[in-house]
Amino acid sequence: MRLPPPDFVIVGAPKCGTTAVHATLQQHPELFLSQIKEPHYFAYDLPRRREVETIKDYDRLFALAAAAQLRGEASAHYLGSKEAIAAILQRRPDAKFIALVRNPVDMFVSWHNECVKALDEDQRDPNRAWMLQEERAQGRRIPVLCKEPAFLQYKTLCGLGAQIQSLFQLVPEHQRLAVVFDDLQQDARRAYERIVDFLGIKNEGTDRFVRKNAFAQPKSAIIARAIRFAHLNPGVKKLRIRLKPILNKHGIRPIGWLLQHNLKDAAKPALSAEFSRELKAAFAADVQLLERLQIGRASCRE
Repeated sequence: MRLPPPDFVIVGAPKCGTTAVHATLQQHPELFLSQIKEPHYFAYDLPRRREVETIKDYDRLFALAAAAQLRGEASAHYLGSKEAIAAILQRRPDAKFIALVRNPVDMFVSWHNECVKALDEDQRDPNRAWMLQEERAQGRRIPVLCKEPAFLQYKTLCGLGAQIQSLFQLVPEHQRLAVVFDDLQQDARRAYERIVDFLGIKNEGTDRFVRKNAFAQPKSAIIARAIRFAHLNPGVKKLRIRLKPILNKHGIRPIGWLLQHNLKDAAKPALSAEFSRELKAAFAADVQLLERLQIGRASCRE
């Protein structure tokens, strides 16, 4: 009898290339990626981030997988969750984990933009958003449409050293793979080879990863709010979970289409020299920990 999914999981981190790796692996004939990207089912401690809330709905995401295909999913906040990795291992002790890491300063800038784009963040100035972390940790100054207040704790969310260390402590070495974000762009062929070799599947000769999620801002605040309503409203969410796998099968993605067409390109924010130094100091311990774990020394430092 076949074991339940997932056979492998891309566990994050956000803005470290999870979407690119997911989109690229989705094209591999030996793999089946869940019909909903980022279900976050196992992130029990992030209830407002979970797209799928029952094991029945989770298993349904893989119903169309062929018997010979490995079934996987990508949920970018599993790595930062305090419960997800252990919960996955409890269900599938042999599951394989792919983690993506990045220089935490670059990750913060990119993640802040993602929060602004999704209306989780109402402060467009990254410096101002960074300064509000302590207040927000106490439940104040949380934007009305914020899906998960923990997303605005930038220091914790982007502190990948501790998160990777926790992953390494829980998951046996032969079941885990860490890939540096810069390698996806600068040495894509080698990064792809490492991933397919880790999963034990054929090398399709891919030499680039699909690039998505550039810096952007909503064109229309009204449309952005409507999309956010579709993600937050319990009734709409339940309907979306049921319909999305069927629609995706036929290439119909109304929310995704609306989201992409409501975005306009935006310039990457320029940080002051003083704020850059503050960020580097704040993340210095995490970078050093990543170095001790022998992950992306140069890429994570600069």
